[in-house]
Amino acid sequence: MSEAIIVIGLNWLGDVVMSLPALSAACSTGREIHVVTRPHLADVYRLSDLPIVVHKVETNANPLKVIKAMKPLSKILASSAISLPDSFRGALLAKLCKTGNVIGFNTQARSLFLNKSITKPENYKLMHESKLHYMLIREAFPELPEKTPDLPHCYFSKEDWNKVSNKFNINKEKAFILLAPGAAFGAAKRWPPEYFAEITKLISDKYKDLQIIVTGGSNETEITKEISSQSGVSVIDLTGKTNLEELACLLNYAKAIVANDSGTMHLAALYRTPTIVPVGPTDMRRTGALNENFVPVIANNCEKIPCRQRTCPLKTNACMKSLKPPLVFHFLEELLEDKE
Repeated sequence: MSEAIIVIGLNWLGDVVMSLPALSAACSTGREIHVVTRPHLADVYRLSDLPIVVHKVETNANPLKVIKAMKPLSKILASSAISLPDSFRGALLAKLCKTGNVIGFNTQARSLFLNKSITKPENYKLMHESKLHYMLIREAFPELPEKTPDLPHCYFSKEDWNKVSNKFNINKEKAFILLAPGAAFGAAKRWPPEYFAEITKLISDKYKDLQIIVTGGSNETEITKEISSQSGVSVIDLTGKTNLEELACLLNYAKAIVANDSGTMHLAALYRTPTIVPVGPTDMRRTGALNENFVPVIANNCEKIPCRQRTCPLKTNACMKSLKPPLVFHFLEELLEDKE
């Protein structure tokens, strides 16, 4: 066996970012680290600047296609394969790598595929996901310290920023705030568009010299149009126009961002972007952004919090609606003052 390790990566942008501290520790050992990931997430690993070999595999495709796509992984002759996802499919993918040691948590009857089946701690529901990922990495690298490492801190150069600002007609001499009103996981995590419109007005009224940039996926254009229309404020709407690298560069140079609990929130942590997030159904103990400049504004008006559901089980979205724009703006003001 070689000194290589294969890691089956996670399936959401935010989850990938939360796994980067563990992968950073693995890379620090000098071993060759391979990661299997869905193609649309490959750039997240590249942006991390970690020396990772990325293998793009449509892991949710037809099983026969997946098996064929995984065949080259067996030729690496790695000593271990680690399944970061808890899913049955994740363990199967790790097994297909044909290593001598397949590591993963013993969830979903996956022991059939695992040589080293790990039991989660009793209090795992109170632990951040990054710590659980690191537990698995340490099974392959027992020499690593017990403490979970920090998230890598990434940067974009001024030259990179000049290219992005020129492409989108952003005044590179003026500071800006980002708004990210989308959330791919589900509607339950979304702060109402009218609240984003109101905070846009509050920002514009107080910080007259700040540019306001709205960003989101191509399927979120109606949300951002509604925000712009209701606020009556001139904003730079880049919804559906940026790729992941351009969004990351914007995060690197933003003065702050107001976002939903989303992949963008987690990506912001790579650049230490001051971040305000209205939080309802999410348990921030488990999936909060790994960002020292992160301020979650957490609802407490519903007995089901945190329900962790895609849509509100009560069909009211009362938790997110309880977080009024003046309250969120107050925390944004404090964060901006702290960074002056």
